[in-house]
Amino acid sequence: MAINYQNTANELVKELGGDENIINVTHCATRLRFILKDESKVDSAKVTKIPGVITTVQASGQYQVVIGNHVKDAYDFVIKQIHVDSSQAAGQKQKVGIVSRIIDVISSIFAPFLYTLAACGILQGILGIFVATNLIDTAGGTYQILNFISWTAFTFLPVLIAVTASKKFNVNTFVALVIACALVCPDYINMVGAGDPVYFLGIRVQLLSYTSSVIPIILAIWIASYVQKFFDKYLPIVVRNLFSPMFTIVIMVPLTLLAFGPIGNAVGGAIGGAYNYLYGLSPIIAGLIVGGLWEVLVIFGVHWGITPVTVGNYANLGYDTFTGLQASAVFSQAGAALGVFLKTKDKDMKGVSLSAAITGLFGITEPAIYGVNLRLKKPMICGCIAGAVGGAIAGAFNAVSWGYNMPGIATLPAYFKSGHMSQFIGLLISIAVAFVLGVVLTMIVGFDENKTEEPEEKEDNTEKADKTTATEAITAKQETELASPVKGIVIPVEQVKDEVFASKAMGDGVGIIPAEGKVYAPFDGTAAVVFPTGHAIGLTGDNGMETLIHIGIDTVQLEGKGFTSHIKEGDTVKKGDLLVEFDMDVIAKAGYDNTVIYIITDMDEVSDLTIEEGATEALEKVMTAFH
Repeated sequence: MAINYQNTANELVKELGGDENIINVTHCATRLRFILKDESKVDSAKVTKIPGVITTVQASGQYQVVIGNHVKDAYDFVIKQIHVDSSQAAGQKQKVGIVSRIIDVISSIFAPFLYTLAACGILQGILGIFVATNLIDTAGGTYQILNFISWTAFTFLPVLIAVTASKKFNVNTFVALVIACALVCPDYINMVGAGDPVYFLGIRVQLLSYTSSVIPIILAIWIASYVQKFFDKYLPIVVRNLFSPMFTIVIMVPLTLLAFGPIGNAVGGAIGGAYNYLYGLSPIIAGLIVGGLWEVLVIFGVHWGITPVTVGNYANLGYDTFTGLQASAVFSQAGAALGVFLKTKDKDMKGVSLSAAITGLFGITEPAIYGVNLRLKKPMICGCIAGAVGGAIAGAFNAVSWGYNMPGIATLPAYFKSGHMSQFIGLLISIAVAFVLGVVLTMIVGFDENKTEEPEEKEDNTEKADKTTATEAITAKQETELASPVKGIVIPVEQVKDEVFASKAMGDGVGIIPAEGKVYAPFDGTAAVVFPTGHAIGLTGDNGMETLIHIGIDTVQLEGKGFTSHIKEGDTVKKGDLLVEFDMDVIAKAGYDNTVIYIITDMDEVSDLTIEEGATEALEKVMTAFH
């Protein structure tokens, strides 16, 4: 029977104490997030019995009501019945810890536009499939327009954050937008690209790129809330509307460039660097932990804490490893719900579990968690175990996501990128194993019903997964010599001043301190990936070996300045072809390390690797890979 979400909203507002007890309400993909004056007035048992409500969660200073796919419908009806006083909402002091407050801020800021980011991420994945199958010309206008559309939300991410942060911190939205736009305006970007010293009132400005940044703009709008309040309080009413915005903007933009921006970038880099460092120590263990515990974080509503890390990875690295590990947790819980459907004899539970399993496959796991698995307890544990196994497999394949997304069947294109087929196949294997194992474990363990032992089925699936993994790893035994793409000094990749490359999270190889700004094709093959900025190229050899040539560290921030690319994606290259020219002076003046990183990205196919350290000419042997 179809649920009337207007009735759901009516009963919900009533049970939460009415308009007078509701300070504010927002929503994410599946939950209504209320801030209440007095949560003790609410009887959660009655709230969960309201048709359309799956369950409730009290976390992060919020009273969260899990609705599922129709959360937007319920929200639209709720918001019509209450009066939200933004100043009261912003000023409400919740008796919660600092971690809960941070989680609340992050969820409030990111939730409104997550689907927009995900949409852009999926568009990037679809374009990648079109490029790989030669269905679109990368030199044509159609591709170029769709490509920059797919990156727009990430490029102007500070602007999106400014809108939602202004509401969270009670700042004039248009003032917040001007502050954000100033950080990404062409004039400032040109200053960053030029690399010439810039001083404000005698103080040197640290020229950093804030496109795609997260924490700097959040800090800026937070501080701006206090600056605006000061001028609103002390300026005469006749000039307040004009001078309060002016003073706030004039103070906050320079302060952000001088202090809050660099601090925010450092904090964001440290958080992302900590996770990426741990991932580099062991992707398999990282996958085991993320795959096993992700949905537990979802239960407590604290999963938002990872959002700045994933968004930062897309901005700084062009991909994210966490989402690649997280996908297994999603599919495992969907599998556990399907296991309940296959095993239970209860007609109502069959209907609920099948619906929850299907919804889970599309990335919305709350119905599966709260409506089925957590309610029956054992399926939840089975799902976590299956997710841990799947996450470990994803880590073993170094599976990544190339565009922001919420894992599910519809978002799989975001995990595909031409030249990285082994990672994509690994991702597919990991979610398939997680899903199947979730089904099988749930049927074996049971849930307050007679257990049905099916060891043979479990063994068959395990054997199948092992066989698939083995098939991916087996190649003909051979020795491959790889020439240097540039002239310079060869060092082990562990000595490169970038934690991700040095940890070998992306692959093994060398760093080359260049003596000239020319990059040549080190072997015959295909240009699988050519970044629009010209700073990185992915080459696939005729023998199938996948390599990455990355010119400089963090040089993506130059947005192409100083780089001249002579190839495009899909081009066939011969050893010695000039691929890219780069201006070492431009890179140095901008403050970036110009070390060329040259790595093999499909190390699953390599049993051993030797390198030739020291001075090298372009096209001289620097590595030997043994298969």
